[in-house]
Amino acid sequence: MTVTANLKTPIGDRFRRGALLLVPGTALLLLAGAGCGQEDGFAAEPETGAPDAADLRPAVETSPILSESLTDVLEISGRLEPRAEVMISSELGGAVEDVRFDKGDRIRKGALMARVGSDLLRAALAEAEAELEGAQLDYTQAKMLVEREASPKQDFLGAEVNLKRFEARVEAARLRLSRSEISAPASGVIVQRDIEPGEVLGPGSPVAVLHDTSVLRATIGIPETDIAFFSVGSPAEVSMDAYPDRSFEGRIAYIAPSATRPGRNFQAEVEIANADGTLRSGLIVRTRLQRRVFDNAVVVARDVLVERDGILHAFVLEDGTAGLRSITLGPDEGDRVVITSGLEVGETLITKGHRNLLDGQPVRVVSRAN
Repeated sequence: MTVTANLKTPIGDRFRRGALLLVPGTALLLLAGAGCGQEDGFAAEPETGAPDAADLRPAVETSPILSESLTDVLEISGRLEPRAEVMISSELGGAVEDVRFDKGDRIRKGALMARVGSDLLRAALAEAEAELEGAQLDYTQAKMLVEREASPKQDFLGAEVNLKRFEARVEAARLRLSRSEISAPASGVIVQRDIEPGEVLGPGSPVAVLHDTSVLRATIGIPETDIAFFSVGSPAEVSMDAYPDRSFEGRIAYIAPSATRPGRNFQAEVEIANADGTLRSGLIVRTRLQRRVFDNAVVVARDVLVERDGILHAFVLEDGTAGLRSITLGPDEGDRVVITSGLEVGETLITKGHRNLLDGQPVRVVSRAN
C-alpha cells in the first residue's frame, strides 16, 4: 500500500522537509547557525564597531613666517665717571678765615667756598685806595696850574703818570682780595676737603676736590669689528642695576683715534645728562648702542632652532611633513634672531614638537598660530 511505503521514509528526512515546509524562516536561522561552525561553503562576518588604529604621527604646533623689524644692538658694560674732576687750590697764601663747604655737599658754580688771608688784603686795598685819592688831588691841581700857565707841563705829566700808577695798585689790590675768596669753578659734589679754619696756607695749597656730576661719562670699549657703525654723537641707551625700572638717554662724546692692544677695542665715552643728580659716579652701567635696523626681515624665536651635526636648522611644514632647513643666523635681539637664509616669508614654521623630528617625517598639526 501506498501508505505503508510512505511510513518507511526516514524520520530525519521527514523532519527536515517538514521544517523547511512549515517554518522556512527557521531553516534560514539553522543555516546561519551551521555557518558558525565554519562548515564548507560558509565564512565568518567581520565584527562591527571596532576602534580605528591610533595616529602615531608626532603632534606639532606651527606659525606662519612673517616679515618683522629688528634693531641690531651692541651692549657694552662701563663705569660712570664725572665729566670733570676739579682740584681746587688757593692761589694766594694766608690764614683760612672762613670755610663754607663740607665733604659731600652739592654746590653750584660761583658759590663762595672759603676765604684765605682776606683780612690783610682788605687792609692793603684800603691803603691803595687812600694813595689813589692823593694822586687824584695832585693830578687835578697840576692840571689847573698848567691851564693857568702857572706851572710847567712836566709837572702835569708827572701827576698823570702817578695817578695811573695808583689806579693800577688799587686794581691789583682788589684782584688779590677777590682771589682770596675761593669760589666753586663748576657745579658738582665736594668729594674731598683739605682745609680747616685757622690753618695757614701757602700759595697753591689744595683746598678741595670737586666732581662735576651735571654730566656723567661711561667709558666703554667698542670692538674694531663694530667701530664703523658709530661716530661722535651716535645715540646710546644706558641702564643699570641701581635703577632697574629706568633707562637714560646718552650720546657718544668721544672715540679714541686708535685701538688698544691687546683686545683691539676703541675707547669711547658716552655722556649722560644728570641735572637732577640722580646718577652717581662709580655706578656700573650697560650701554646699548644701535648698530643698524633690519626692516622686512625673517625674525624667529631662538627656541625654534635645532642643532644637527653642529649646524643650526629649523623645521617647516611641507604637505603634512616636517621639512628640515639649514639656516644662517643674522643679528639677534634678546631671544629673537634674524634668519638671513634658509627660511622665507609665507612659509609655515614648526614651533613646538620639533626637537626629535626627522626630515620628511609626517606630522599632525594640533595648533596653528595666526
